[in-house]
Amino acid sequence: MFHYQAYGLTIQSVFLLNELTKSKNTADIYIEKGKVKLPQLEPTSINRQGKEAHFGGNTQEAYLRWHGIATLLAKNGDTIIVDPDSDDIDPQRLSLYILSEALGLILYQRGLFLLHASAVKIGEQVVIFAGCPGAGKSTTAAAFAKLGYTVVSDDMVAIDLNSGDKPMVYPAFPQIKIWPPTVEGLGYDISTLPTLYPGSRKRVIRKPENFPTQPFPLAHIFFLEDGRDFKVTPMAGNDAFLTLARFFPLPSQLLAGKTLEHYFQQCLQLINQVELWKIEKPKDFRILNKLITWVEQKIETSHQSAQDVYLLQQ
Repeated sequence: MFHYQAYGLTIQSVFLLNELTKSKNTADIYIEKGKVKLPQLEPTSINRQGKEAHFGGNTQEAYLRWHGIATLLAKNGDTIIVDPDSDDIDPQRLSLYILSEALGLILYQRGLFLLHASAVKIGEQVVIFAGCPGAGKSTTAAAFAKLGYTVVSDDMVAIDLNSGDKPMVYPAFPQIKIWPPTVEGLGYDISTLPTLYPGSRKRVIRKPENFPTQPFPLAHIFFLEDGRDFKVTPMAGNDAFLTLARFFPLPSQLLAGKTLEHYFQQCLQLINQVELWKIEKPKDFRILNKLITWVEQKIETSHQSAQDVYLLQQ
C-alpha cells in the first residue's frame, strides 16, 4: 500500500504512482483494484494517446472506459476502483490514466472547479495558462520551470471557489510533460529527462524537492492563442465567460441541467474574482522570454496595488 499527496489530499493507493510525492497523513482518497461492472457508455471528446474515453454513470458514480487500458470508477469523492484490461500493462502508463480524468472526477465530486490548464506559482500567487491542444500550455509552464519557478499543475488545475475573497489553487504533483522539440527549444538536456512511460516520445520534468502542498491564491488566467505577433488583451463579459467555460477537462455528459447551471455560476464567479487575459503569440521559443517578463511585471503590479489598498484601509 502506498500513500501520496496531491491536490491538498492524501491518497492511499494499491498502485505505484511515481508522479506523486509521498505522504504520512490519513487518507482522504482510496485507489483500489477491482472488477467494475459497466453501465451504458457514451463516447466523449477526451482522447489520450489516440484512445477515446467512454463515459457512463452520474456525477457521484462516474465510469471511464479506456479500451486496451482499463475501466475506472470514481465514486463519492473518495474512491477510485481500477479494473485493468491486462495484468501486463505498464504501471507508469496505467498511472497516467488514474491521475488524469479519473482523479479529476473525484476532485469534481468534492466540489472543486477544474480547468484543463497549467498553473505556475509566482511569489505567493498562482497564474494559470489555458488553451487548445498545441497552444503551448506545457511549453509555457516548462519555460517558467527553467527559470526556477514551481509549476503546481501541468494538465488539470483544481480551484477552490469557497475559500473567501480569492479563489485558491491546490498544487497537483511535480511533473511537466513535454515533447522532444520543446526539450530542445527550451535548452533542457534530453538525456536527463525520463520518458513518460516506456515507448513514449514525451519526456517529463520532475522537481519533487520542496513541492508545496498548501493552496495559493489565484491571480490571473491567461488564454494562449496562436498569433503573428506577441499581444496581450484583457478579457471580460461574454468573451471571458465563453472562453473559460470551454476548458472543462471532464466528460461533457456531466454538465446537464442543474450541474450545467452550477458550472456556469462558477465560471461567472471566477471571472468576477480574477483577471482574465488573452495572449496571442507566434510559435517561437524566443517569444517566451517576453511572455514571462510581461507576466512577472503584471504580478508585481498587482501585488503592489494590493499593498496600496491594504495601507489605505489601515
